[in-house]
Amino acid sequence: MEVAVEIRADKPVLVYSGRLDEESAARFSKELTQWVERMLNRNVRELMLDFADVTFVSSVVLRLLLSMARRVRARGGAVSILNPSPEVKDTFEVIRFGEIFESYGGNLVVAAPLAKPPSRTPAEAAQLDLLFGDRVVSCKDGDTLGTEGSVGAEWFSDLPGVAARPVQLQHSGTYWLVAVAQEPGSVVRVDNQVIAAGQQAVLKGDHLLQIGEVRLRLHVTLPEGVGKEGEQINEQVQGVFSRTAEWIDRTLNE
Repeated sequence: MEVAVEIRADKPVLVYSGRLDEESAARFSKELTQWVERMLNRNVRELMLDFADVTFVSSVVLRLLLSMARRVRARGGAVSILNPSPEVKDTFEVIRFGEIFESYGGNLVVAAPLAKPPSRTPAEAAQLDLLFGDRVVSCKDGDTLGTEGSVGAEWFSDLPGVAARPVQLQHSGTYWLVAVAQEPGSVVRVDNQVIAAGQQAVLKGDHLLQIGEVRLRLHVTLPEGVGKEGEQINEQVQGVFSRTAEWIDRTLNE
């Protein structure tokens, strides 16, 4: 089981992936309980769980969901399961879980699709967009992310593991950089790889950025003629021809 937080329509969503089986049930219960308490204390009453990438859900987890839905309803809220995967949907249909879940105060929702990366005309410099669920935000060189960042600070407020300004977005001509602060206060990952304090990650296409437990998508529109490897395409082609010519010369001289 993996879990992250995404911001959609200005609301936090717990996004699960993998198997929600008996082995992960204890962790699932603990983390969901903590999440529910945190959200209810912030007066967030619509608590959303995305199951689009869940491949299996056990009877133990289903019972936990029913119990949580009833507890949240008693406090004036509702638990919603978004986008159940085909595997999960089949399970729900066989045992008529949807009807039972709704009787406990929960909701099953097929949510609107996430925002697609914008189709931008390549400019002289690379362009970076942040995708927060169904929103697209264009970035400027030097923008920071975090609870006191220059972009989306209100979305990160009181979310797990997010410090003041752990990440700065830097423009470097043909690509962008994620620069992690010397003392970030958060674990920062790009495409599931941890970026250490004071280090940078190069952005040249579509990426996932995770700060603490909060995940968002990044999209870079590269300048015309620049490949995702960061080299000019014609320079790449010239390099291939040059290496081929060198190989031919060596072969003929042997």
